[in-house]
Amino acid sequence: MRSADPVISMLAILKEKFVELKEVVEIGITISDWLMMVAVILGPILAVQIQKFVDRTKDGRGRKLMVFRDLMTTRASTLAFQHVSALNMVGLEFNGKKYSKVVNAWKTYLDHLNSFPNEDKDLQKIWSEKRNDQLSDLLYEMGETLGFDFDKVHIKKAGYFPQAYADKEDEQNFIRRKLVDVFLNKEAIPMSVVYFPADDDALETQKELHKLMKEHFEGKRSIPVSIKQEDS
Repeated sequence: MRSADPVISMLAILKEKFVELKEVVEIGITISDWLMMVAVILGPILAVQIQKFVDRTKDGRGRKLMVFRDLMTTRASTLAFQHVSALNMVGLEFNGKKYSKVVNAWKTYLDHLNSFPNEDKDLQKIWSEKRNDQLSDLLYEMGETLGFDFDKVHIKKAGYFPQAYADKEDEQNFIRRKLVDVFLNKEAIPMSVVYFPADDDALETQKELHKLMKEHFEGKRSIPVSIKQEDS
């Protein structure tokens, strides 16, 4: 590290200047003075490096906690954007041999998510149950590495998702699918006429006219004709 270069250089200078531990160096500065100078130089450097290490450790743990928190709070709603976003961050934040169990559980879960059986409804039920189990495994491993004492049953069963939310999500998906089918000309919008606005007087007049025309065509009524002769 670059920050260690001044320390190495100072130690090299001290090694050259010291003749014996109990003697005074040639330039007349005692060992205690040299030690004081080293402490003055090394103190701020070490303090800065230690603070940077602590900050990096805190930031890394904070990001891991954020990913774990988002997955835990949305584990009953896996289609939520927050859940998908946090899931995609697992491989980035939990890297290294220390988190190998987390990464393995994450990869297994992703592989299962990408194997959804679109055509078989019976297999879809089995797929959903297995998805819940593998998500619980992932959250369990993440909790273990972060110091949380959660068992898999607690993770799987303790999540709360109101039925109203589930109904709303199902209805939105249903409407979306139906609209897509309409736009693709696979289905039509069903329509039924239950009422026509009408004028009662006009309707009675139309009935009377229809009756007269029927009687005329049946020979029961003739159409009156009058001839007017114009004066020449």
